[in-house]
Amino acid sequence: MRYTGLIILLVLCLTLLLLTGCIVNTVIPETAIGNLGNQEDINQSSNNSQNSSAGSVEEPVIENTEEPVMWSGLGMGLFLSDESYIDTMLANGFEQLRIDIPNYQATWLEQSKAVVITAISKGAEVIWGVSSNDFNNPDYTITAENWATYRQAILDNAQWAQDNGVFEFQLGNEEELHIDGTTMTVAQIITNLKSVATNVKAIFTRGNISYSCAVAFMDDWISEGKGDIDILACNIYCGGDDQYNDDWKTRITNLVNAFGVNGTYLTEFNLSGTSLEDYSTDEEVQATALTEMIDYIKASGITRALYFMWKDDGDAHYGVVKADETYRLLWNQALLNTGPVKSTTVLATAKPDTIALMPK
Repeated sequence: MRYTGLIILLVLCLTLLLLTGCIVNTVIPETAIGNLGNQEDINQSSNNSQNSSAGSVEEPVIENTEEPVMWSGLGMGLFLSDESYIDTMLANGFEQLRIDIPNYQATWLEQSKAVVITAISKGAEVIWGVSSNDFNNPDYTITAENWATYRQAILDNAQWAQDNGVFEFQLGNEEELHIDGTTMTVAQIITNLKSVATNVKAIFTRGNISYSCAVAFMDDWISEGKGDIDILACNIYCGGDDQYNDDWKTRITNLVNAFGVNGTYLTEFNLSGTSLEDYSTDEEVQATALTEMIDYIKASGITRALYFMWKDDGDAHYGVVKADETYRLLWNQALLNTGPVKSTTVLATAKPDTIALMPK
């Protein structure tokens, strides 16, 4: 009997060992094995597919679209004879147009007003005013005696500009060159223009009043100050008559230092005050130099500059459009390409030679 308990214990231990062995050596069903194999195949196929796709995808490429981008600060100078081109100027982004600044005593004045009205009706922001440009005619020379007549013409035309939607009224254009030099000196014409500006501000309230000084007398204006004139502008060229240097850069810098970027701008600028052919007969050279000039103007902080001018005028060949109605290279290569060049991100997703442009 004493062995019976021991035998029973051994049987129980053996049974427990057999049960444990069955659990450890449980056989996985064949269907489950097949499923595991299929999953491995799927994973391998997915990896192969990803590797294959990765091989056909290129890194994003920045493609330079070379689209012309015009500096928004560019405007255009034109004469009334260029009226038929106003739509072209506006369509190409030249919204600020400086028209004529005609002689206050000439029939040109009324003709100019008609063009101003046309340009405004088309959506242009017109800079306009009156001058006493003598063209070697003594009747237009400003003297102590006829200053009162010119002064009244400024006031009368300021009222017309106010009534007819002019964007900016100009008191004159380079009047320092139109004085007799004896009864009316440079110092006196500066004093007179600053004085009439106070009266004009009470008449022309729809925008700024400005004055365009001759570059030779810019320092006189800087010394005297602009008084009630909102904007003391200047007409600046690189040179003329085969005389070219970098003085124009200093003049622009001096204007900005004296009047601030909002108190000055260029009412005329170009390479030459004589003719573009005087600067260079090579239109590529003209375009390159004009681009440099525009870049410098922009870098100075000046927010506006008006290219002078739209079309060649007689023997003065400095227009965008030549006498034969063709365009100089500076039109596309400088004036219309004065802003940052747009770029487009390009992603290749199929063959290396297939490129899909992403919309901008």
